[in-house]
Amino acid sequence: MDVDDVVRLALAAIGAVVFILGAATYLLVDPFADMLPSTFAVVALAGLVAFLLGLWAIRTAYKGGVDQTAIPDVELPRSFPAPGSDLDLTLYRLTHLRQGTSEYRDQIQERLAEAAVSAIRQRENCTRAEAVHQLEEGEWTDNYQAASFFAGGSPPSQSRLDRWLGDDETPYEQWVDTTVDAIAEYAGIETATEPEVTTDDGDSGGLLSGLRGGDGDEGPRAQAGYRDQYVDENAERITDSIVYNELIETGQWRGVTAFALVAIGWGVITATPAVVLVAVLGVAFSAYARAAVPPRLAALEVERTFDESDVTPGEVVEVTVTVENTGGSFVPDLRLVDRVPGNMRVVSGTPRLATALGSGDTATFTYQVVAERGTHEWPLLAIGRDFSGALEREAIVDVEGEIQCVPSLRTTAEMPVRQQTSLYSGQENTSTGGSGLEFFAVREYRESDPMNRIDWKRQARTGELATIDFRLERAASLVFLFDARDASYVAPEPGEHHAVDRSVEAAVEAFGALSDQGNMVGLAAFDTVPCWLAPSAGDAHLERARRMFASHPAMSSTPPEEAETEGHYVDPMTHVRSQLSPESQLVLFSPLTDDYTVEVARRLDSSGHRVTVISPDPTADRTVGQRLARIERTMRIATLRERDIRVVDWEYDSMLGLALDEARQRWAV
Repeated sequence: MDVDDVVRLALAAIGAVVFILGAATYLLVDPFADMLPSTFAVVALAGLVAFLLGLWAIRTAYKGGVDQTAIPDVELPRSFPAPGSDLDLTLYRLTHLRQGTSEYRDQIQERLAEAAVSAIRQRENCTRAEAVHQLEEGEWTDNYQAASFFAGGSPPSQSRLDRWLGDDETPYEQWVDTTVDAIAEYAGIETATEPEVTTDDGDSGGLLSGLRGGDGDEGPRAQAGYRDQYVDENAERITDSIVYNELIETGQWRGVTAFALVAIGWGVITATPAVVLVAVLGVAFSAYARAAVPPRLAALEVERTFDESDVTPGEVVEVTVTVENTGGSFVPDLRLVDRVPGNMRVVSGTPRLATALGSGDTATFTYQVVAERGTHEWPLLAIGRDFSGALEREAIVDVEGEIQCVPSLRTTAEMPVRQQTSLYSGQENTSTGGSGLEFFAVREYRESDPMNRIDWKRQARTGELATIDFRLERAASLVFLFDARDASYVAPEPGEHHAVDRSVEAAVEAFGALSDQGNMVGLAAFDTVPCWLAPSAGDAHLERARRMFASHPAMSSTPPEEAETEGHYVDPMTHVRSQLSPESQLVLFSPLTDDYTVEVARRLDSSGHRVTVISPDPTADRTVGQRLARIERTMRIATLRERDIRVVDWEYDSMLGLALDEARQRWAV
């Protein structure tokens, strides 16, 4: 029980005693006249209690403010963290919240050491043991502070000037920052810190928002924002389409109640009738607020229409929402907010409206959004208040109607194909001679050779029969494999498309081109939901692929909820490899945010399936954690290339075709 509850109970007890004494004085004056205090003393005590209650009400009103439903920011798309946010959160908890001191220090040091060892191995081309020795001896850098980080040193002390200037970065944070920059410099990785925009709450660019709550306990998952569960645990379903959340007492009349109590108490104590008379006005307003009737929102009927309901990604869709009050009561204060899906951006108008609705009245608002792939339907949030504003009710209204956004399989990017083909004819050149168009070699004649491939000029010149072989052209069998785990839902900037979206965009660009060349292409993903489309060709196959790109949960534009992923995972080694034909090769789409994907690519490649990795780069360099994540990703790419696994390092702000052209030039060397 906190202090507020104790004081509240104590004041309630005093009030009860005063009430009992007053009742006894009124009803039993004669028998107990000598035992009870004078009438003035009782009244003065009651006035004192009222005065104290008024002061406590002022304190409560000051601390609590006005309670109301949080209005979601539906105009902006959902934001996703940049790689390295988990390290930033760990560092924040360690240095500012003083949590898990030894555990978090060990985690940070181990992660930085692993990055440094990888950088040493890549640069010196040495064994892991030799790299660890250089790290422990501090031979890898001339930076004394960075070298001491792995040699049992201590962080530098904060200068008096920094303390005087109000630098809130702790010495340990500066130590980690210096060490990460030293590792980046050693590895030859540019990590120029971008200008930071400091918000009013001191959060540079909102980097820590979404990583922590008020107590810093939230993890570095995607910022849910208004996409949190919008139906609370005490919700009550009123109709088939309307759910009431718990009723809220706004408390906006707390100040009036406090004024009335203080005025009554002071007027009684000082025996000033005028002050008591003034307090009656506050009592009347307070009683008016207490008599409030909850607003009735169950009679709201909502219709949502679209100018187009079947669109492709990037198209602008106009949404019109009409709300009608079919009940018999007047709603004096009604706020309507259309919960736009988190992967869509509002570009015109506003998906919200504040109005009052009488019986039979309607309200309409219109806005435009940029469509994103998937099938989208969403509810409407209705918030109503009574006349006094003392009670607020939140209703979630399910609205019929949906947008289907299915991508078209474009042919704008030519995906490189490895020398691993099927037995079917196609347009991919092989290293085998046979029937085809491109000259391959001349060999001795065999009796089974067709007449049209005999080199008659050579026969006329030498009298010997020879056969011309052309380069055999076969169809490639490819499977686009998506790393669709929660770790891949990352983006370099708030509001940017996450890496899974970028991967699907790249696959959409390449799928049609590969199919037009006669190749057989399939789809797969490793996530919580099994995803498999066997390599094939034809119009029906292309249509199935289009639908999977748009609606399969393993490639969704929104990450699965944490409760859905717990205890579920699709292992690519068992689910995907077991269904691959021997001649199939893989195009793995992944941001390479952890070592697991590197292991997946290595094992699939070693099992006989050529692997090409298309990796959109979601890293940033605004924080120490983001800079370390960039170093780690660069090391993973180098590890894959060492194992002869092709990697297309695709920058976020560039076109896929340019990244593929640069990769082809590198592979041709």
